[in-house]
Amino acid sequence: MFDLIDECGKDLEEFGYNIKMLDKYSVSIASLVIDSKEKSKKLGMGEGEYVMINSPYIYDYGIECFCYISSLMVKQLKKIFYKQKVKKNSKVLIIGLGNPDVASDRLGKEVFDNIDINPLNKKNNIYKFCPNIYFSTGIDTAQMINMFIKELSIDFCIIIDSLTTSNISRLGTSFQITTSGMTPGSGVNRFGKRIDKSSTGIPCFSIGVPFMIFASSLTGKNENEIILAPKDIDENISNAGFIISKALNEVLK
Repeated sequence: MFDLIDECGKDLEEFGYNIKMLDKYSVSIASLVIDSKEKSKKLGMGEGEYVMINSPYIYDYGIECFCYISSLMVKQLKKIFYKQKVKKNSKVLIIGLGNPDVASDRLGKEVFDNIDINPLNKKNNIYKFCPNIYFSTGIDTAQMINMFIKELSIDFCIIIDSLTTSNISRLGTSFQITTSGMTPGSGVNRFGKRIDKSSTGIPCFSIGVPFMIFASSLTGKNENEIILAPKDIDENISNAGFIISKALNEVLK
């Protein structure tokens, strides 16, 4: 199973895949729109827009590069919100998926901790939620999210989660933004119910960063239940969380 659109094993150019190299830090931005069920079936990904920010040397450059990527994310999110007709001051639910007790799977919690809200203000329109995993709660994540959406009259949601990759060089260096929602646990073959517009009734955007790789991607052997993570995982997760939360705080303020 793959999480990143450009790891689907297809020649994406024939589907409209576009990539642009930027003039700083060797960063590139790629985009693809899956606008039909036929494309979705061929690529194995949900319908929607996909934006990929790749920064292979992110940890060599440090904080300046982090802030640069965050600014790129702001621009991309604003474009996506405009296309999806998201209005300013709409009610948004930020959802931090994953297992906060596992370093490589706590990106959602890292972002959750750093999202600014003002719950004492009656005009507060930003809500955040970190549901943990099914095996810790016994409650399906999609069910919980739908309850919040209904009770709080949420207009759109943003889902954050760690992803898997088949390329070790992409661990912590690629940021994928989509309008297609997300399936909890899909990258590790533990599928929950998909969280998207069809299941919630509202636009569902997702932001993910690969922090896990199957051992089989490195050894070529059938070891799909062994998940590996980079050695500097705690620091890398913290940095990615900073980049994403900084962008979201800017876009939603």
